[in-house]
Amino acid sequence: MGSKQRLSAVVLMLLVLGTMGCGQEAAENQAVKPDSAATEDKQASQPVKGQAAWYGPGYYGSKTTSGEILKKGTMTAAHSSLPMGTKVKVTRLDNNKSITVVINDRKPFKQGTVIDLAHGSATALNVHEDGKATVEIQVIDE
Repeated sequence: MGSKQRLSAVVLMLLVLGTMGCGQEAAENQAVKPDSAATEDKQASQPVKGQAAWYGPGYYGSKTTSGEILKKGTMTAAHSSLPMGTKVKVTRLDNNKSITVVINDRKPFKQGTVIDLAHGSATALNVHEDGKATVEIQVIDE
């Protein structure tokens, strides 16, 4: 076997061995993904308590993250991680009043909030008068 043939054989072996290692790593990564996805789904379905703030009048006519135009009176909200279009039950804890909103926007949140309600949603819960309120959010439908 000539030196070119030996070099070709070594290169071929390295490629095969490299491919085998990558295949195993990919399989290991795939084995991890279902567990982490299940954990995220479980966390998303658990109620979350925290502060809600609101936004609206200065942003009317602007595009939300989902591409919709923010209009007065919409029952929508911004959340940091829930998928666009997710329906969320928001309950104001001091008066037990609940509404359903659709997530159509992302941050910026006001410091310490778990959800930012569009003005229509905030009005329905009287958050617009107080500025912030303690709420519980629960995913209804993703």
